Amino acid sequence: MDERTLQDILAAQYGIESAALESLREGGGHTYAVNGKGRYLLKVIGAAFSDTAKQSVSVMRYLEENAFPVPKTVLTADGEALYETEDDGEKKLIVLMEYIEGDEPELEKCAAQVGDLVGKFHELMEKYPAEPAAHGRKFFIDRYLGFLRRKNYPRIAEYEKLGERLWEKVKDLPCGICHGDLHRGNLLRNADGKVFLVDFDTVCRAPLMFDVMVMCDMTDYFRLKPDDVELTMKVYREFLAGYAAHHTLSREEIRSFPYWVAIRHFQLQATIVEIYGPDCIDEAFIDGQLYWLNQWEENIEREVLI
Repeated sequence: MDERTLQDILAAQYGIESAALESLREGGGHTYAVNGKGRYLLKVIGAAFSDTAKQSVSVMRYLEENAFPVPKTVLTADGEALYETEDDGEKKLIVLMEYIEGDEPELEKCAAQVGDLVGKFHELMEKYPAEPAAHGRKFFIDRYLGFLRRKNYPRIAEYEKLGERLWEKVKDLPCGICHGDLHRGNLLRNADGKVFLVDFDTVCRAPLMFDVMVMCDMTDYFRLKPDDVELTMKVYREFLAGYAAHHTLSREEIRSFPYWVAIRHFQLQATIVEIYGPDCIDEAFIDGQLYWLNQWEENIEREVLI
C-alpha cells in the first residue's frame, strides 16, 4: 500500500493530517512510525494474518480496559479498533496505536518487576472472554520431530526419546492463556521505568510455565555456559518473587522450569523451519542442538537446575 493512500486513511479515519511515515519493518505485514500531532505505530496487515491480527487487537483492548500497561489502540472515526480496506484486490487491516518510547529492559536488574507484570497478565487473562488456540505436545514437540523425519535425520531416535522424556515431565501441568512469545524483546521500558507488554500475535492456551521460562531463560541458544545457567536461575528466583503477588505456581510447576528450557528448543526450531523452510538448518546444526540438549539434560539429572 503506497504512502499517499495511508496518509489519506490516517486523515479520514484518525484525524491525523499530513502525517509523515517512517517504514520500520516488514514480515506478515508492514509497520510504520507515524509522526503527526503525536507519534504512533501503524500496522498494515495482509489477509493471511487477519485472524492473528484480530486476536492480537482483541487481547490488547481487553488489557487496556483493565488498566494493564499495553500500547493504547487508536480508534477509527466509527469507533473501531481495526480499519478494513483493500489494496490491489487484497484485503488489508489497519491498526493504529500509540508509540511507546522505550527500550528492552535489562532483566537482570528488574526481574521481580517483570515477574509482577507477567503474573498480573496471567491473572487478567483468566477472564479473557474468548478462547485462543490450544498448544500441547503436537505444537511443542511433534512439529520438530516431523521436520527431522522429512529431512531423514539419521539420529532421529535420540530426539524422539528426548522429546518423550521431556513431555512426560510437563504433560499434566496446569494450562492458562499465555502470551506465547514472551521474550524480552516484547517488553518496553520507558524513561519513567514503566514496563509495557507488546505483540499479542501468538496468544494461546498452554502451560503457563512456558511463558515464565521464555522470559527467564538467559542461556545462549548455541553454547551452554555455566555462567548463563547461574544467571538464569538467579533471574528465575527473582522473577518468581514478583510473579507470586498475582499468581501462584505449584511446586511441580516451579520445578518444571529446566524441562521447558529444553522443550523451547524443539518449539522454536519448528517455528523457524516453518517460516524459512527445511533447508535453513543442516545436519551439523541439528547435531549441535542435540549436543546442547544432552548437556542440559545432564545438568537437570544432577539437580543443578532445580
